[in-house]
Amino acid sequence: MKYTCLFILYFMSSAIGFSQLKLENDQTPEFYVKNILLGDGVKVRRITHIGMIGGLGQFEADSAVLGVKSGLILTTGNTDSVKGPNSSDGYTSYGYMPASKKIQKLLKKGDKELNFLCKRKTVDISVLEFDFMPVKNKVEFNYIFGSEEYPEFVGKEFNDVFGFFLSGPGIKGKVNLATLPGKKTPITINTVNQKKNKKYFRKNHVQTKKNKALFQQVEFDGLTTVLKVQHDVIPFKLYHIKIAIGDVTDSHYDSGVFLQAGSFISFKDENGQYYNELVKAEELHWNIDSIWKQYTIVYDTIKVDNDTVEVIDFEVSNVFFDFNSSSVPDSMTNYLGLLADHLSKNKELKVSLYGYTDNVGSKKFNLSLSEKRAVAIKDFLILKGVAAERITYKGLGIAEENANDNSEEARAKKRRVEIVLE
Repeated sequence: MKYTCLFILYFMSSAIGFSQLKLENDQTPEFYVKNILLGDGVKVRRITHIGMIGGLGQFEADSAVLGVKSGLILTTGNTDSVKGPNSSDGYTSYGYMPASKKIQKLLKKGDKELNFLCKRKTVDISVLEFDFMPVKNKVEFNYIFGSEEYPEFVGKEFNDVFGFFLSGPGIKGKVNLATLPGKKTPITINTVNQKKNKKYFRKNHVQTKKNKALFQQVEFDGLTTVLKVQHDVIPFKLYHIKIAIGDVTDSHYDSGVFLQAGSFISFKDENGQYYNELVKAEELHWNIDSIWKQYTIVYDTIKVDNDTVEVIDFEVSNVFFDFNSSSVPDSMTNYLGLLADHLSKNKELKVSLYGYTDNVGSKKFNLSLSEKRAVAIKDFLILKGVAAERITYKGLGIAEENANDNSEEARAKKRRVEIVLE
């Protein structure tokens, strides 16, 4: 942790007063998303990157020139090659092939969503994905797309493409957010360039008085202006986003997408589709940390036709108890059996149990009852073969969320044991 903090301070301090683009690609995808991209009003988890080593990194720039000061960058080559001055009409770089045979296989297939967008096969893909939960009713972030394919291959089959694919409650299938403002047209080499939708485009293939600073900072021969993604979301629900870019047809000439630091946020929009859901959540004082635990999903892998795919093994859930009871409900025994089975297959995992009660009765009585509930789950798992040293438990007494809601529905949600896998 100390090393990471020192690295951040060094990286940021070295950028003060500079004029050239600075790049780095030595950190993990989780580091980049949580420490660079993430802003207010969002929790994230299950962060993955599929691509060549070197295809994901972070940047620092002169915001007066590029349009954003810092953030993440995904490229079809190596992020280091994005740095100017612009030295070539068609620069191509390469990352390093990951050791994982599974990832190598995925890279050869390209990305199916990108393939659909451009109607061709993609190569050199760089795909960043994660789950997120918004606390407000609209999500947004800012980005810039750039490519060496400009301007020579505009209108040709080498139509490098990227997409932001959002899925979750209220969305049918997946929606691509990387589109022209107010339209459904995906942003590619062929849809945003010096001839089409040129108000969103910046020429950079030849140095001029107007673009001199940009030409010195960035290798890409063309870039979009800073564009904004916005989409309605239901507060406190789980969503998934896939940020992907790929070369089309061949692996020549790099393309990349810059994502502004701290711009991935959720915010209140009174005109948004799910504003009423936000008002309800605010009235009930919903707590994202408590709700986040309920959405923890455990994944497993299986073989289908000799191909490894990821499937949901089971969803980690709260165990709810009857009023004034510490007996494990019959309705939860099947789930707890699945949990014990998963723990037996994954010896590195430990489980923590946190007991709660509703607000009926004294604090002393409820503290004792909450601990008994946690102990009941612990004993059940031990009977199913889980070693006692892998289980910790604690009674936390009366659950504090929605403290002013005394309806039976609200009280029933408080009579629980929260399960956390570590």
